[in-house]
Amino acid sequence: MLSVTPVGPAHAPAFAFLPGIAMSGSSFAPVAAHLPDIPSVLVDLPGHGGSRDIPWSSIADTASSVLATLPETVTTLAGVSLGAYVGLTMLALAPDRFQHALLSGLHPGDMPNPRLMRVMSYAMAPLVPRPFFAARNARAMGLQPEDIDTYVAGARQTRPLAFAHATCDVVDFSLPEGLERVSTRVLIAAGTKEHGTILEGQSKICAALPNARACRASGLGHAWPAQDTARFAALLHAHVEGRDWPAGVEPVSFAASA
Repeated sequence: MLSVTPVGPAHAPAFAFLPGIAMSGSSFAPVAAHLPDIPSVLVDLPGHGGSRDIPWSSIADTASSVLATLPETVTTLAGVSLGAYVGLTMLALAPDRFQHALLSGLHPGDMPNPRLMRVMSYAMAPLVPRPFFAARNARAMGLQPEDIDTYVAGARQTRPLAFAHATCDVVDFSLPEGLERVSTRVLIAAGTKEHGTILEGQSKICAALPNARACRASGLGHAWPAQDTARFAALLHAHVEGRDWPAGVEPVSFAASA
């Protein structure tokens, strides 16, 4: 079983947070803090955080492990970057398991320069757990100063091979089969400063899901859920409650962006 950390009140329904690569589940603690009345589960993926001694195998195997680990009270998924790929795969494996999902920072396949990306992942892997490198990376992503120590602590727990293998799996990712059966209300998010592959891919991902919408957080990049934890939390809550999205989050018009 994967390591998970419950936060907030102990009653249902609950949110589950799936972090990005080289991050532990605790990276979502600032987001959960904006939702004090909602029970949450912070998940450590294989090779990360409290699950660091569980080898990374694949996105599909990780999705199965998270499904086996989460309590039945979890009705909502929130995943960013690596966590978003795992979350989307979870929906394909269990199309009626969750009511809502917010997935940010993922592409549907055909990442440019895949060979170079794989080489870079192995070159960077030994540096990822080192505090100086993690702190520099956190600042480059635009994390708030008060959240950098949490990011560095999570990075220090990351297994280098898990980083390399998971990154390569993301590079090689393609949409899983079975998404057409998913009943979950899904919101596919991105920062407006994301890589074009992610921005352009939102339409393809939404087209593969029966009940999906897309949005973008203005002025922010790939790590926007950590850059503006209040906005991400407000968006998640609004998505679940069916309310208007917070300021600074706009719907995507695929016809206009095509």
